[in-house]
Amino acid sequence: MTRRFKRKNKRSKSFRAGLIEQYKFRERVEKEEKARKYVLNLSNHELNNEEVLLLSKGLKFIPTPKTKNAKNQIMLSFNEFARKLRCKYHFGGQEKTNNLHPFRIKSGFEPDRGCENLEKYIELTKLELSSIQMRQTHDNLSLRERHAIKQLKSLKDVVIKKADKSNTIVILDKEMYKREGEKMLNSPHYEEVEQPNLHEIDNAIMKIIGEMKMNSMFDKETIKYLTSGQTYRVGRLYLLPKIHKLNEQLITNVRHGACNELPIMPPGRPIISQIGTPAERIGHYCDYFLVPIVRMQNTYIKDTSDFINKIESLKLNPDCLLITYDVTSMYTNMTFDELLNAVGRSYNEHTLQSQLELNCPTKQNMLDLLKIILENNYFEFNGKHYRQRIGAAMGAVPSPEICDIRMYEITNAMMSQFQYREKIAFHGRYRDDGFIIYNGTLQEANHLFEIGNAIHDLLKFTYEISETEMTFLDTTVFKGNRFSTQNVLDIKTHMKKTNNFQYLHRESAHPTSVFKGFIKGECYRLLRNTSDNSVLDSALQSFNDKLMLRGYCETETIPIIQEVKHKNRKDLLKPKSAKQRKEKHILVTKFDPRIKKRLMKNWKLISEDSLLKTIFQSAPMIAYKKHQNLGDILTSSIVY
Repeated sequence: MTRRFKRKNKRSKSFRAGLIEQYKFRERVEKEEKARKYVLNLSNHELNNEEVLLLSKGLKFIPTPKTKNAKNQIMLSFNEFARKLRCKYHFGGQEKTNNLHPFRIKSGFEPDRGCENLEKYIELTKLELSSIQMRQTHDNLSLRERHAIKQLKSLKDVVIKKADKSNTIVILDKEMYKREGEKMLNSPHYEEVEQPNLHEIDNAIMKIIGEMKMNSMFDKETIKYLTSGQTYRVGRLYLLPKIHKLNEQLITNVRHGACNELPIMPPGRPIISQIGTPAERIGHYCDYFLVPIVRMQNTYIKDTSDFINKIESLKLNPDCLLITYDVTSMYTNMTFDELLNAVGRSYNEHTLQSQLELNCPTKQNMLDLLKIILENNYFEFNGKHYRQRIGAAMGAVPSPEICDIRMYEITNAMMSQFQYREKIAFHGRYRDDGFIIYNGTLQEANHLFEIGNAIHDLLKFTYEISETEMTFLDTTVFKGNRFSTQNVLDIKTHMKKTNNFQYLHRESAHPTSVFKGFIKGECYRLLRNTSDNSVLDSALQSFNDKLMLRGYCETETIPIIQEVKHKNRKDLLKPKSAKQRKEKHILVTKFDPRIKKRLMKNWKLISEDSLLKTIFQSAPMIAYKKHQNLGDILTSSIVY
């Protein structure tokens, strides 16, 4: 009897173990199936399950960092924090903190030691931080996923990129990627050149800066920003794959392994990174004076909140037409001369000077600097050097403003030639996208864009017209319940078809505050963009469901969502006033949850000192620098 019972017990144990294994297997298969919607493999390289699971976490995912040099990094960060405290004491807390200079750079000034209590706080806190025991925390990646990182990093025949207008991670065949880039560079917009002399470009910029300095055009901070020594490099071209241009059935077949056409290269959006080039800093300087010109345009739309405020202030005709338009390849289809002439016509240093604190450059100085920026947009691709001959480089700092100024002239010319322009109830534009409310007929609206397409040889308008609903920016504007009673358009949040909702994965090694801030920010966006509460409830529930798929739990999401639901939408739509900067003492370091407590342990030495408490009026804060994420590890703007 006992023997039979033991045999039965063994069978039941093995049966339960088998069920558990079956459950785990099904769970893993289901997880892998869900992961494939975040990854699109258009190359011949076959991704294994671990590689798909890894990439599905997103390029912003931060693997658990190693603790090897963590303590050294913390101590270096604290030394910089201590230097700032001594600087604050040295200047007696009289530094201007409300209005920071727009071209301020780090001084690196090393003051003398502070008073006894300040130095005591620094030494004791340094001891506290040095006593932290660096233990390896739980790894947020499995051993197989760690191996997958090495495997993907070692691949020489593929390129990993984030898709254009989507967070989907795309795996591309390197040869086809290079071929697409070279095909684009063979157009009249670009020309191949010898390796550019960056010192010559820098000298040309410095010559103009020297003349402006002689005429007292700069203050001390600006001249320091523009002339401090830098190591320059040439720009870099990279492509963002436009997978939204591909056939949906083709994408479905690729994801299910039923496509025989691989490898595939979708059209690419060219981005020229100008970080570290001679034109980068002078580009920031010019942009500072061009932004106010764009803001003065009567069709200017600052952002989504500004657009909603303008739309919701209108009482409209029930039969009005909703129109959106887009300018095809705005950045790359304008000549240098027309861009410079447009800036010259709109630039008035006397008008600008009344809005800005810094001395405005003369019109000639501004045009000379912009000419250097536009004509010297050199970049490299696949080991060769190129120059853009037509248009402003996407990636150069002042390009959006320069093109916006010229685009404003073109749309004004289009409107001036349109005989029914008095029927336009609203016209707003954000860069190359425009929104029009028109109280006329469909034929008249079509004629407007016939005029627009005849004005410029290269720029062409594409447009959509609807009597009921239209999408603009991240909103859908439509004639709903509010429109039927008040003649005010209804608004809801627009979700693109290409959006796969690859939100920041909850297991990423980010500080907890980042996850909370992201959830709150997205909830605020949904509230701001939604005029109907019933639509808002549905949108928030959908957002919460998608967060569950990214590893979040309702105990952290629901309280934030409930808090946001009780906010007043009108408060979110109010234009933000310039905030007064509070005095803050910030330790900037890599994330470690144990630092805050040690930083505050001896702060009473300062808060209880009669002199120091007047200089340091608030407690210290911590700002975290990000660790290396998957994007830093697996992607690169350089292709050899």
